[in-house]
Amino acid sequence: MRHLQNLESRILVRQSSATAAATITSDNLDIKNAAEIKITVHGTTADAATNSPSVFKIQESDDTVASNFADVTKFVGGGAGGFTIPAAPTATTDKPYGAFNVDPRGLKRYLRMIISPRTTQTFSVVAQIASKIRDVGATEENAAVVVTG
Repeated sequence: MRHLQNLESRILVRQSSATAAATITSDNLDIKNAAEIKITVHGTTADAATNSPSVFKIQESDDTVASNFADVTKFVGGGAGGFTIPAAPTATTDKPYGAFNVDPRGLKRYLRMIISPRTTQTFSVVAQIASKIRDVGATEENAAVVVTG
């Protein structure tokens, strides 16, 4: 079993509301020494399922200069090599709108999220970063047996 150590959470977007075609840009996320990253996006309901964001992506940069950020291809909604942007939620749900499991190996030091809704919506973005991963067994789990599915 893999055990995450030094797990920390960071709020990248604090319930930011944007009108149609406006852009929400998250805070920069420093991923130096990160072993695993999970970025979770919550969005309020839209007036129609077809009103999914027109831009929904993660970018990377070696520094925090805004103009130096570039798209991470596999994390670009609607882009070649990316993913299909899901329908916008139209009813209250407790499920996240998007969850990104990011392997930081090969990525630049800083990440940020960009979201442009098609209708007025509020988004929040939270990142969880594990700085170390190690394999653990029954001894470390203080159990007679550890079963992982």
